[in-house]
Amino acid sequence: MQTKTIYLLLFGLLFRLAATAQPVLDTYIKMGIDSSLALRQYNFDIRTARLELDRAKTLFLPQLNLNAQYTVANGGRTQDLPIGDLLNGVYKTLNQLTASNAFPQISNQTINFLPNDFHDTKAELLYPVFNSDIRYNKQLKEEQIREKQSDKEIYRRELVKNIKLAYYQLLQAGRAVDIYKNAQGLVQENLRVAEKLVANNIATKEVILKAKAQVSQVNASLTDAEQNRKNAGAYFNFLLNRPFETDINLDYAGLDAIQIPTLSSIENTVNREELAKLRSGSQQLQISQRLNEGGRLPKLNAFYNTGFQGFGYKFDSKQFYQIAGLQLQWSLFKGYDNKIKIKETRVAQEALQNKQQEVQNQLNLQATTAYNSYRSAWESLQSNRDEMQSTAEVYRIVEKRWREGQALQIELIDARTQMTQAGIKYSLAQLNVLNRQAELERALASYQFK
Repeated sequence: MQTKTIYLLLFGLLFRLAATAQPVLDTYIKMGIDSSLALRQYNFDIRTARLELDRAKTLFLPQLNLNAQYTVANGGRTQDLPIGDLLNGVYKTLNQLTASNAFPQISNQTINFLPNDFHDTKAELLYPVFNSDIRYNKQLKEEQIREKQSDKEIYRRELVKNIKLAYYQLLQAGRAVDIYKNAQGLVQENLRVAEKLVANNIATKEVILKAKAQVSQVNASLTDAEQNRKNAGAYFNFLLNRPFETDINLDYAGLDAIQIPTLSSIENTVNREELAKLRSGSQQLQISQRLNEGGRLPKLNAFYNTGFQGFGYKFDSKQFYQIAGLQLQWSLFKGYDNKIKIKETRVAQEALQNKQQEVQNQLNLQATTAYNSYRSAWESLQSNRDEMQSTAEVYRIVEKRWREGQALQIELIDARTQMTQAGIKYSLAQLNVLNRQAELERALASYQFK
């Protein structure tokens, strides 16, 4: 059967399943989702990823820094400048020619390379005019958020399935208790009738002993069933993050109204978060490849500095300055590092594409087998329903004959045992159908969150 045809059948099935949803169970599912500690942790991870995206966005904005530096120095390298030797002779001649002292004698100078009593206080404005790394870094952060959201959705759907399975197990355990309680009433009534028959000398004492053995057997089964119900309730409350002994409202409508859905011509596709996560991973690899390829491009930044600079810590017009410009950085050769990174990313993309196809096939198989298992479980349920009804009618007939002294006690015991077992089998068959229904719903990611 082609995949398209399979999905036609599957989604027709889900529309029918949605019609039998249990409001009580939906309330518990919402409660479990709201109280899940694991989901809260996923929310923290998503919030952290969003903050990282906000940080990535800030890289597009200009940066303004205030820098101040003051130095005091002594010693170090120096440079002698023989200014006096070069100019004093000229100045002396000029003074003689002008008959004046307008040109004084000057000394040779020694310049220290380390500035003493010098400060540079400035405001620096930087703006990235062109930088492909910033853009691709932002895109990566956005995809990482989508990936984390997919992880959350995957867990949330698993939690829904687990809550449903636990609730159905609790329903079956409760139904098993009811079945054994009913059997308890029957065997106690049989014991009363046996005692009456012996008292009237219609039967011998062994019928009482056999009836008491049946009472003990049913009581033991009832004790086990009640313990199973308690354990199922504790696990269900655990999934809802509640005290284990919290009361649980049980709605048996789902057990009593199971029907196989009719097929529909509505067409759709599987919507699994696992595929969305893989698509996000593929997108991240594509962005990483563009990021590596962007390493071949130059980076251009603009800057503007304004402040005060000079000897002595002063802020006046003589020390004021401003400067603006562009900074170009272009990595022309890095030992083929980016080239190798690009090849690695391409290999990773091919591997992920192969993984996507594998996962898609697995999900298709899971959906198909889940549907087949559901149909098989439903067909088994019909057989068990017929068996339960037949054994109940047999017991009614044998019990009537036994009261009239026309049937042996062993016949009554056998009829009661078969009826009880058929009831348990039918209850388990109902549980199996509901479990397969929950698994099919999970396989198609069709649960609609409120």
